[in-house]
Amino acid sequence: MKLTGFGPAIQKRLWVGVLLVLGLVFLLSAMAYLRPAKEAPLPKLGLMTTLPLQWSEGGIEAAVKDDAAPHPAYVRLTAAYNVVPRDDLDGIDRLSLLLLAQPRAMSPTELVKLDAWVRGGGRLLLLADPALQWGSLYPLGDKRRPLFTSLLSPLFSHWGIELVLPIDKAEPVSVRQIDGLTIRTLTPGEWRTKNGEKTASCRIADNAIYADCAVGKGRALLIADADLLDTPQWEGRGARILTRADESGNVQWIEKLLIELRNGQAREIQGN
Repeated sequence: MKLTGFGPAIQKRLWVGVLLVLGLVFLLSAMAYLRPAKEAPLPKLGLMTTLPLQWSEGGIEAAVKDDAAPHPAYVRLTAAYNVVPRDDLDGIDRLSLLLLAQPRAMSPTELVKLDAWVRGGGRLLLLADPALQWGSLYPLGDKRRPLFTSLLSPLFSHWGIELVLPIDKAEPVSVRQIDGLTIRTLTPGEWRTKNGEKTASCRIADNAIYADCAVGKGRALLIADADLLDTPQWEGRGARILTRADESGNVQWIEKLLIELRNGQAREIQGN
């Protein structure tokens, strides 16, 4: 490219300007190429629970204090999901993944709605505890206290199973190996088929603490314990100060099951 009609000094300045512009264009192009791609939005996870996960037991007033923090299990969930706390099932059709952790009692209409959501293709992880031992500031009967026992029996019955609390267990703490993880539970329940009959919907395994239910186009994974989310059951003490690792794989198990639900993965289930 020739720059005619200008003196040598002006031509030199013009060439310098052109080179600077070209260099700037190259630099901007390189920066755009090297700029990391925007992170994909986190998948949504609906959460309904009576457990003090998002807020401490003192409610929002206590949660806004300087030393307040969400429950560690909730923090772990928010690292992988856009957690959407739910007080009811309104708008559930806008969710594809739902975690119910010892949820409140539901009306017959709500149970029908939840069942229809799963049958339509919803993915549900349900922690139902027959005898919750989660520590609380509030006395039994207080509505602010986590629900002591699951009140979703009509839904379970509709799916052909029932939740029971074994009374022949000598120790309230149960430690077992599930999915290659050490799972620690406290007074866990058991899933049993209704009236001892086989059910086409649900398969029961892992010493009956776990049930995998195919409901219509959807799927529900049921765990007969909710205390496993409480920090004493999985964070551990002592060695954690040094390793920063979980003593039990409880939360890892929950994370793994949620991934299975999201990806539509099937799993091998052993018999009762």
